[in-house]
Amino acid sequence: MSHGRGDRGSVTAELALVLPAAVLVLALLLGALAWAMAHLSAADLAGVAAREAAVDGVDEARAAVASRAADATVGFLSADGWVTATVVVDGPSWLPDVSASAVAREEE
Repeated sequence: MSHGRGDRGSVTAELALVLPAAVLVLALLLGALAWAMAHLSAADLAGVAAREAAVDGVDEARAAVASRAADATVGFLSADGWVTATVVVDGPSWLPDVSASAVAREEE
């Protein structure tokens, strides 16, 4: 039984068409995963910064964030006995930066 010559190379052609799409999907999934991890990191840093600012003050909170993530920037807002810490972390590669906020009650 012989195969027709029209089928020769069809697997290679199909692979050449499917492979770039598969690589693109994989890259998008890895990018989304990296961005989600950066968001979790930013949320964790914001919680640390808010608690530290509420207990020990803003300077200690800035030092705590800087010791955990060199690329993070942090801002504070204090009103009515509450402190809000907002942390911005650089986004992975081509993705946007990630920000997160946390609130803590200031100690009296």
